Amino acid sequence: MNEVALTVNLPVVAFEQLQCVADQQHRGLPDLVRDLVLQELPGSPPLPQDVEAELASYASFPDDLLWVLARSTLSQLQQHELARLSREAQQRTLTDVERARQQELVDAYDRMLMRRAQAALVLKTRGYDLSNLTVLRGS
Repeated sequence: MNEVALTVNLPVVAFEQLQCVADQQHRGLPDLVRDLVLQELPGSPPLPQDVEAELASYASFPDDLLWVLARSTLSQLQQHELARLSREAQQRTLTDVERARQQELVDAYDRMLMRRAQAALVLKTRGYDLSNLTVLRGS
């Protein structure tokens, strides 16, 4: 990715707050500021308010709960049902009930992925090494 260096003048209080957050997250100040700026840029539609609130609450969760969330999956039954409906959708037109169920399962999968990603992000900011993705598979 191409990047451009930028110098920004901040009030001392703001700088100290940013430095404190960077220290708490074991991150460099430039990386923290870069991520904060990129988060505020338009581009992706905002998440629904309830989803934003849920994901923001993860910062206060204990590590053991975050690990459970980071390793969560759909149940075996849900996985098999979604796979079956997807196969059948390639072979024929699904009924309205089947399409609704498929969408329900896809929505559950999307929510699970968001939860996993947010939990992993919080764990990473707490200093856990997630570079080996097998740690997210659990036992």
